[in-house]
Amino acid sequence: MTKAEALEQVRKAKVGHKRWISYAKAMHMGINVDKDAVPMLEMDCSFGKWYYGDGHIFSGMDSFQAIEEPHSLLHQTYMKLYKARKKPVKTGLFVSKSKAQNEKQANLDKLMNQLLQISQILIDNFQEFEDDLKNMSDFEFSKLM
Repeated sequence: MTKAEALEQVRKAKVGHKRWISYAKAMHMGINVDKDAVPMLEMDCSFGKWYYGDGHIFSGMDSFQAIEEPHSLLHQTYMKLYKARKKPVKTGLFVSKSKAQNEKQANLDKLMNQLLQISQILIDNFQEFEDDLKNMSDFEFSKLM
């Protein structure tokens, strides 16, 4: 693999992440999204398949390693958001349906905001990794292979 090919893979992985986020946003807004379009597990999304697959050759780089934690946290947060959206609204003697729906929506909005914050950290980490690859000499890059 050449450095240019590696950079292209990183760019494709970033695009995959941005597509994933757009589906998560759509789901949050109540749009029916195919469950497979927004995989819950970090190894099942297009970025995760690359990161834990072909991208593994970069595992010795700090900027590559910095991606894993926010990527995992992103999927954990999405799983909470997905489950919270599917959970029925509970009402009771002291909780009206309207109040319960408002509380549920507030929780969903909080989770979505967390997801977007984590996504931004992940995008920043992608960029740092991409910059490290760009700035790497061909000799340094060849040592990774």
